[in-house]
Amino acid sequence: MKQDKLEQFIRANRREFDAMEPPDDLWNKIKPTSSIDPKKTFKKYALRIAAAITIFLAAWFSNDLIRSFQFDHGADEMKNLSPAQMEQYQLLMEAELFYTSRINQARSDLTILAGEDKTIIRDINSDLSELDEVFEDLKNDLMDNGDNQEVIEAMIQNYRIKLDILEQMLEQLRRSEINQKNEVDHEI
Repeated sequence: MKQDKLEQFIRANRREFDAMEPPDDLWNKIKPTSSIDPKKTFKKYALRIAAAITIFLAAWFSNDLIRSFQFDHGADEMKNLSPAQMEQYQLLMEAELFYTSRINQARSDLTILAGEDKTIIRDINSDLSELDEVFEDLKNDLMDNGDNQEVIEAMIQNYRIKLDILEQMLEQLRRSEINQKNEVDHEI
């Protein structure tokens, strides 16, 4: 078998390579890289638990919503919906499930990031409750006129606004947390 030049060089100079050994106390000088921060670990598990709770609540809420809609309209009325109305109803249910889970996740993240600052939570809840009132009005309009595409779009837009408010607040809290951390790091 033909050897390449690098392999020939290594074989010819093997003793020189093996002559240098690391100092005995080398491993004592190397810092352990696996320092576990209990705050980060707790935060990671808290976020996972919050996500699981959010998914559970979203599933519960969507199931409850579907059952209440069927109860309000009756199973017979559901059968009488036109294909276009049924498609719009499906679209609304999917959007509601999607946005509800995202909103609940953002709310739990916000609660974790806000920590002990209850004014942030109170202000967000106040803003969201106003949007909830608008949503209830839209829901009543939809009950009166079930095939109104504009009402369904307004309901979905309501969810988007809620999610946008929460995401903007989360972004501000994250920036604030990063700035505070950088200030603490530079104080030393």
